[in-house]
Amino acid sequence: MRLSRFACTVFSGLCSLAAQSFSYPDFANPAQLQMLGNGAVVAGALRLTPNAPFQSGWAWRQTPVALTFGFSTTFTFRIAPSAFGTRGEGFAFVLHGDPLGAQAIGGAAWGLGYGGGSNAAIGIRRSLAVEIDTYRDVFLGDTSANEVSLHTGGNSGNSEWEIASLARVTPATTLADGLLHTLQVTYQLGVLEVFLDGAATPLLSRAWSHTSGGMLANGNPVAGLGLTNDLAWVGFCATTGSGGLTQLVEIGSWSCTVNPGPAPCYQGTFASNLLTVQGQSGGITRTIRLGAAQSFGIGINPPAGGTGLPYVLFASLAPQPGAFGTQLGFGETCFPVLPSTTNELVVADTFGLLPALFTAGPAPFTLVVPPNLVLAPLDFTLQAVLASSLAPFTLGVTNAIDIEVRPAPAPTTAALVPTSAATGAVCQLNGTGFLPGLTLSVGALSIPPIAVNPTNVTFAYPGGLACNSTLVVRNPDGQQASIGINPQATITSMSATSGLAAGGTLVVLQGTGFAQGTTVTVGGAAANIVAVATNVVVFTTPPGTPGPRPVVVTPPGGCAVTATFTYL
Repeated sequence: MRLSRFACTVFSGLCSLAAQSFSYPDFANPAQLQMLGNGAVVAGALRLTPNAPFQSGWAWRQTPVALTFGFSTTFTFRIAPSAFGTRGEGFAFVLHGDPLGAQAIGGAAWGLGYGGGSNAAIGIRRSLAVEIDTYRDVFLGDTSANEVSLHTGGNSGNSEWEIASLARVTPATTLADGLLHTLQVTYQLGVLEVFLDGAATPLLSRAWSHTSGGMLANGNPVAGLGLTNDLAWVGFCATTGSGGLTQLVEIGSWSCTVNPGPAPCYQGTFASNLLTVQGQSGGITRTIRLGAAQSFGIGINPPAGGTGLPYVLFASLAPQPGAFGTQLGFGETCFPVLPSTTNELVVADTFGLLPALFTAGPAPFTLVVPPNLVLAPLDFTLQAVLASSLAPFTLGVTNAIDIEVRPAPAPTTAALVPTSAATGAVCQLNGTGFLPGLTLSVGALSIPPIAVNPTNVTFAYPGGLACNSTLVVRNPDGQQASIGINPQATITSMSATSGLAAGGTLVVLQGTGFAQGTTVTVGGAAANIVAVATNVVVFTTPPGTPGPRPVVVTPPGGCAVTATFTYL
């Protein structure tokens, strides 16, 4: 996001957020820190636990920070186990909205100070913990004695049990080795990431939102934290266990940068968001992420009641720290447009005054950017100057949107519903990572999508497919996934293999490859279908003549299977 060019001293509304950022190069001056239990400053370090059994220490920043636009925090730590025992239990970086605020504490021993622990504490409420666990408690579901795990109980008390984990990993580096390590935790745009010892790629990355929550590692949903005004206390907690489960835990330095949010120019001069990308205005952060090679639509909408209005759509390819946009008299842009620099582009101009990248029509208009135009990572900002009226002639500045183009993960396929259908029936492919501009194919046959969103694609079922075909979904960047389509039906069991020639015998066929529209004939006569699911067909036999007769089960895709029914 293009934030750095708007100083807090100019926009006083950002000052309160900027003031929440802080830095402790060491803890010789522990101003604004609330230390509880065994938490104390020793020789310029924040010591959470000494190397002794049954220790519990906490340290909270007394002023809560706002999570609205995200943050980044970095701290160094040292874990030194006892020379005569086993390292344990661990420590955690925690952000929370517990009603006790900077006085919040959690459980002892295996509770690590934020969970329930050996004293069956409630656990710090409305919290998320980045846990560094140095002892494997098998009953908790720990996978190692050197584990980094993200834990939350939503708006309830947190838990050290791994059923409350969003994600966890065992790093290759032993963290309780007595050496100084660095951990960075970033939260932005609903993504939480943890980096170890300055690595460029995250040790852990998980989709999660402090407002709407996310999905636990076990697949269960978890609520958001329910914070008041998005404010959370941040800090650390640590515990040791009984007997030889001891370790020294010290924080050597700590800094936190709170993102202040978009500058006022991102609002524009109109009362509503007239500029959209993929139908979105970027939410409160004014940021939209797109996949590389993805086709996307840029919408320019007129003010209420307007139509056929001209505009100039600009793009900026550089943040230009410290530079303001252009004051146009009727509003300010978020980047220079008069005069522009080599970093600014005219995307579309319906006034006909400037050379532009694309031809576009007057508002309302959706400019479709074709696939494969942006292949590499790229950040840019969009904003338009729009006529709000032709008589009298009046201009305004639309909202601005930051675009982040990144290589997209490969798509995945989860289910095709149905797998067999009549020609032209609407089918839905479920999965993840589907991008606009994707293609569907079965062999050499191209299937046009009806609608595409990130988790499902709808299309009309093609006719003439071979049995056990493969449907391939391919994103514009070439990454693809596949799933079976039009499977060969099978029968694994048949509840009745004989019945009266008068008909009316109820038969339950179990198998695979069935779908709505499946037909059954017995001796060439149509049976009465009672129910159909993907793995079962229930029907009653028509009248027949004594003797064995073929039972033909035909899914709508045509991949029939045969059994035998004997009329008595």
